[in-house]
Amino acid sequence: MLDGIFNYDNKFFRAVNKLADLVILSFCWLISCIPIFTIGAASSALYSAVHKSIRRGKGYVWSGYWSAFRSDFKQATKAWLIMLLIIIVVTSDILITTQMLKAGMSMGNLSIVFIVMECIIVAWYAYTFAYIARFEQTTKLTLKNSFVILIANLPWTFLVIVILLAAVMIAYLIPFFIIILPAVSVTTLEVIFEKIFRKFMTPEDLKKEQEEDKMDID
Repeated sequence: MLDGIFNYDNKFFRAVNKLADLVILSFCWLISCIPIFTIGAASSALYSAVHKSIRRGKGYVWSGYWSAFRSDFKQATKAWLIMLLIIIVVTSDILITTQMLKAGMSMGNLSIVFIVMECIIVAWYAYTFAYIARFEQTTKLTLKNSFVILIANLPWTFLVIVILLAAVMIAYLIPFFIIILPAVSVTTLEVIFEKIFRKFMTPEDLKKEQEEDKMDID
């Protein structure tokens, strides 16, 4: 009986280890985001570590995260700075039109349009850095393809927005959960994105991944 309880391969210890991995990844992401301009690289690295270490059991989350952070840093940072500029412009439009709405100006109704745009940009952000973590392409093609995929999968995109907004709301209401929410959110999104990405992967890429997974199991 005691052997079963203290067996580190039982369900309880596997769950505890998984929880610890999620906390470690969330911590890595949070400290990586502090300079702000590194948010893109941090998000790409988080997705990569979740996909490889959490979902597929490859390697350790700490080393996997920082390896992906370094390898994708240049492209992810470039993509993030472009998106950040767009976010600043749209957010400014929201603030301006909201004030117009409060003042009773008809132009203020445009605030709804800008809020919808902001939600789409947030989803685009998620798609983009998941895409960077999974595929090697130029920044221009990455931004373009991730947006096309977003539009081509609007029902899933709506769910992505809901998940991200729910995570932000939970973090706002219960700040303590910030120690695990980033990794939990991306783990949830990974299921959606991988389902979408597989539709765009070549048969050769799919076969290669299947062979790699089989080797890991063996």
